[in-house]
Amino acid sequence: MRILQFILASLGFGAIAVWGSEFLFWSAPPTPVAALDLGLIWLAYSCTAGLALGTLLRFGLGGWRGAFLGGALLGFVAEGIIVGTMYDAFPYQLVWTPLAWHALITGGALVWLARSGAVLGPLRQGLGWLLLGLFGGIWAQYWPAERPMPGSGAIALYLAGTGLAVPLANILLDRLTPLQRPPRWALRVLPILALALWLLDAMAAPSPIRLSCPALILMTGWMIWRLGDAGPLDLGRPVPAWRHLLFLIAPLTTALLAGQAQRIGGLPVNIPIALITGSLGLGCWLWLLWRAVRRRRDGGQPPVTASASARSIAPS
Repeated sequence: MRILQFILASLGFGAIAVWGSEFLFWSAPPTPVAALDLGLIWLAYSCTAGLALGTLLRFGLGGWRGAFLGGALLGFVAEGIIVGTMYDAFPYQLVWTPLAWHALITGGALVWLARSGAVLGPLRQGLGWLLLGLFGGIWAQYWPAERPMPGSGAIALYLAGTGLAVPLANILLDRLTPLQRPPRWALRVLPILALALWLLDAMAAPSPIRLSCPALILMTGWMIWRLGDAGPLDLGRPVPAWRHLLFLIAPLTTALLAGQAQRIGGLPVNIPIALITGSLGLGCWLWLLWRAVRRRRDGGQPPVTASASARSIAPS
């Protein structure tokens, strides 16, 4: 039963990550996507989300730190093992997009905001979705320089239609919390699979820079271990289903702004956004690394067991 619960939670977080890291990033479909391709993308993100979730469960790290570092793990695995883009423009792409987007936007903003509704309340959560939508709309102003953009209606169908998966996933996660830790052998399956894929890629195209991927994954896992309290991981208190539907404010706001992008023409917002999010993502990762090192310097004492609310994805 615990294994089934973990699989369902991984599929739920995978669906959220697909929207945040794929649909929000691309703003509008770059190429036609078949249902089978979409299913494979969801499966890939669910596996990477499951690896991150299993690490957070193993060491009991919740709150914004857990959402951010879980997103970082997802980003390093996705970009460094599944698609291999992390080695392009080395070393900048160690940050963009693993820390600048997967960790900061998908994990630190989307996942954390979605699971914090019971604490934030509808007004503050709705404002958070509006801000995320505005960010997505500003980011979308870049794409006409790369490819033609459809109108607001088509973009709304693309973002809000696929975005329905986000509230549905959160409704599912509400019914799975508090998430029980599955057997340790079950938590080892995805890391072993990721290691096998990395070894195959490394043998196919040997390069010293490929060592950066396992190094960053191990370091992020170490940070989660040092910062966690080994307690049960609460996914945030459940809220009524209509509260999760507030999320649609984000894709509809992005679509409204993105639909005007073609009329304006491509704006070079990609560079300042990449620099800002990259600096914030790297800064947060280094700050959490410092916190983890500082805890060790304080004598290596195990962290004090926190309350369930402090271990939650909700604010802590």
